[in-house]
Amino acid sequence: MDEKSLVRRCRAGEPGARQEMYETYAGRVLAVCRRYIRDADRARDLVHDTFLKAWESLDRFRPRRAGSLGAWLCQIAVHLTVDELRRGRHFLEIPDQVRDDEEGVRYGAHEPGPEEPPVDPDRLRQIPVEELIELIASLPEGYRTVFNLFCLDGYTHREIAQLLGITEKTSQTQYFKARRRLAAMITAKYGHDDEEK
Repeated sequence: MDEKSLVRRCRAGEPGARQEMYETYAGRVLAVCRRYIRDADRARDLVHDTFLKAWESLDRFRPRRAGSLGAWLCQIAVHLTVDELRRGRHFLEIPDQVRDDEEGVRYGAHEPGPEEPPVDPDRLRQIPVEELIELIASLPEGYRTVFNLFCLDGYTHREIAQLLGITEKTSQTQYFKARRRLAAMITAKYGHDDEEK
């Protein structure tokens, strides 16, 4: 598919062009929304909002290379989804207290004891992608938001702080806690590497 041609057809209001754009990119945009929003219905609403916003601002879009249109749509989706979270204040940091979750994983800002060991990259590659996505999706809202923005969408902590209206330090702390929590969940689900040896 020629993105420039599709954008040109959409701008001209050619029948079926917007539908073609939606059918081509809706799945990818939905995947982005679902990384941030657990509620499937709300995520689908955000997909529609993404395309409406894209069509309103299509005159300002300039495709630079193959894949730019999809990347641009995903960027709009991220911003709309983060706005949604910010309005609901869901990204706020979990209180600094140590407690156990339903899986018995302890976490908190001042948790005593050794830091969670990093997960071996080779071991991480053995975990099915769908299961890894589910583990990330089960992170608390604030952790998941910062983790997605930093790790998967490539934002810096400074940019995340501006997007969420938090400090850069809070973004870094949320990311650290998300990684630690994710490592603990992976260990709880798949065991330690040395258990297999």
